[in-house]
Amino acid sequence: MFPNGSTNLNNQQTFQDIQNFNQSNQFTNNLSNQNNNNNNNLSNNTNQESAKANGKEINNQKIGNELSIEYENALRQEIELNSPLISDQLPIIVLLSDYENNFNYSKSIKEITNKYKFIRKVRRDGNCFYRSFIYRLFEHICMKNNKELFEYIKKKITDAKDLIQNNGYDWTFIQDFYNIFNNQFNTAFNSLQSKGVSVRDYLDTLFSDKEAGNYLIYFIRFCIAAYLKENSFLYEVYVDMPFQNWITNEVEAIDHEADQIQIMACVNYFDIGVRIEYLNPDKNEVMKFPEDKPDKDIFITVLFTPGHYDILYN
Repeated sequence: MFPNGSTNLNNQQTFQDIQNFNQSNQFTNNLSNQNNNNNNNLSNNTNQESAKANGKEINNQKIGNELSIEYENALRQEIELNSPLISDQLPIIVLLSDYENNFNYSKSIKEITNKYKFIRKVRRDGNCFYRSFIYRLFEHICMKNNKELFEYIKKKITDAKDLIQNNGYDWTFIQDFYNIFNNQFNTAFNSLQSKGVSVRDYLDTLFSDKEAGNYLIYFIRFCIAAYLKENSFLYEVYVDMPFQNWITNEVEAIDHEADQIQIMACVNYFDIGVRIEYLNPDKNEVMKFPEDKPDKDIFITVLFTPGHYDILYN
């Protein structure tokens, strides 16, 4: 048994310890609260900085997109100012000057200049294959006065109306393209001699008109799009996205380049052969669509350089 004094001391000490503990807790709590406040402030600051950074990134992306669009528009304007939709028939040796500083292609260019006599340069605007195909089709039929081929293509043009409507397109939207294509095709073949206008002059005037030329291209694009839809089982395996989306983005849209699928569909619908000279650094390749078409029956030959087609004449 402890003396009373000792007990009081212990009680006082215990009370003091409790006070010290409470003060310690209060300090700890205050410190914790201060830390929490600091953390909250830091988090808020971080979120604000992150938001600012995201805002800057979005703004930078927006500025980048705007600059990209401006650049594309400027490039397009420069192309329109400096190159015709389709050039005069030029001697094939112009290719030598085009590639005079590119020694990798010197052998390939020589091979092309030995095989062909003339070239028509076509504007680099994403429509070059379609423009080449239509121009050469009109030119060949009219210059050769090929009545049989004229009647065959005329039927294909007429049949395209049902093909297009049966594959989900609104004819009221397509009708103007059809009418202009049909009228120009008939005029080119039937009326020129009586009017005293040469076929070549007429075609050069027609294809130098961007609006009229685009109407012709739109009609061909929708013929191909409808044909692809009707025969999707043959082509969709070659496309890595939903087929309808691909047709909308790559076939229907003006200024989008034609790749092998579009070319095959065009050849298959119109039953007109196309020969493509692929310009490569090592050895040129030649492809025919369709492969079994006799060379003598192919009158559309194009020179392919990366992303572009020009017309060749032998």
